[in-house]
Amino acid sequence: MSELLPTWLSYAAKRLRSITGFVTVHPNGGDPRALAFSRYDHVTRVASLALSVGGDRRLSRSEVLLFSWLHDINRWPFAHNSEQNRFDQADDIERFIAGRLSAETARQAAAIARKRIPDLNPAARAVLLADIVTGFFEDTLFTITGLNLSPSELPDEALDLLRFPVGDTAFLEELQYLYLLLNRELDVARYTRDFNSLVFRSTRRFLSDHNFLDADPLESDRFWSIRSTLRDDYLERQIFPLNNEKVCHGELIRQVVVDPVLSLLGESAGVRLTRWTEADLIAYVLREHLVTEETVFALRPTIDYIQKFEPSRCFM
Repeated sequence: MSELLPTWLSYAAKRLRSITGFVTVHPNGGDPRALAFSRYDHVTRVASLALSVGGDRRLSRSEVLLFSWLHDINRWPFAHNSEQNRFDQADDIERFIAGRLSAETARQAAAIARKRIPDLNPAARAVLLADIVTGFFEDTLFTITGLNLSPSELPDEALDLLRFPVGDTAFLEELQYLYLLLNRELDVARYTRDFNSLVFRSTRRFLSDHNFLDADPLESDRFWSIRSTLRDDYLERQIFPLNNEKVCHGELIRQVVVDPVLSLLGESAGVRLTRWTEADLIAYVLREHLVTEETVFALRPTIDYIQKFEPSRCFM
């Protein structure tokens, strides 16, 4: 990655190793499994699919890779769990990039975040498609292999749209293998490597089975209908409440960590939070006596929530 990206962007991307979408509060300590959910690895998966799609379309590899890393570069600590109703990542991207890359590159990155299809060039379109589709599979597969939710608990319509072969013994064994890697062996590196492989294969199968490789799906009403079903009817109702609230305690993070920081720092908060890691933010609120050690301890993720509180829904 580093040899293909500007130096400043390679440096900024490293921060994403300590920024997660869910399931961590203290990434440099505590439960090592939390490190499997970093935004850095999310971008790696998006870039893999975007480069694959870009290869099919004969797009510039360097441009696709650049937009892949730009699309998530200005996340706050705790990502969605801190940003909800408090930060517009799309509106901030141009500010974050200003003076570092061309104005047109900044506009394209912002258009990816805003999903403004008519404004996107071909490379940006490949990245937006990859980001949307990768999200479908990351969230579902994390919930099964990371949080131990049985696939049988997921709606048949969603599994069918995702083209998950849940009746295939080899597929289920791969899910079990991943669960054991993370939750029994605590081998985050191998889990991440093999999880990324499964996500990539699953996304390519999805695009192929739905005939979305022959033309741009972003221009297809059927693609957006599938996206609406998976996002609004499935992920928002069944996956996010488990991942973001029961496991990660997102609302509490916003109330007891993020909101006091926003009040204290005022207009400078947004800029600082796009530079800090989660460990930096926790260190700051402790140093400023905005929270206590006991509060931070209480915000630890409940990664074993299903096993502890809803064991009938366990995968293993």
